[in-house]
Amino acid sequence: MSEPATPSTDSDCPVKPLQGIKDEYVHNPRDDWCTENDLVEMGYRGEALADLFGKPVPGHGGVYGWASALVAKIEETQLAPAYELLQSAFGVFNDAADTMTNRVFYSSLDPGRLSNSGPDHA
Repeated sequence: MSEPATPSTDSDCPVKPLQGIKDEYVHNPRDDWCTENDLVEMGYRGEALADLFGKPVPGHGGVYGWASALVAKIEETQLAPAYELLQSAFGVFNDAADTMTNRVFYSSLDPGRLSNSGPDHA
């Protein structure tokens, strides 16, 4: 290890001693990245991630996933408003998920059900 620098005697500039290094937070690039496992731990279904956020891409260190900013933006602009709409339309969300699943499943079995329901098609 080298000796600390000492002030030159032939200089008129004052020399400030170096400050000691303090414990500082060093940003980890992984903090800005979400892997499939991260999102599954947050409650997402793994098989739905590509539909929601696009195909995973390699990030820092070759780890595949999505930028946290992208996930946050989609949650904020797409998922949260859709969740609120479903919740207001169907009431308590635990029941709403079942209700919506049943309605979508039922209507997918009979595509003409909604177009043939009305006073003219009784």
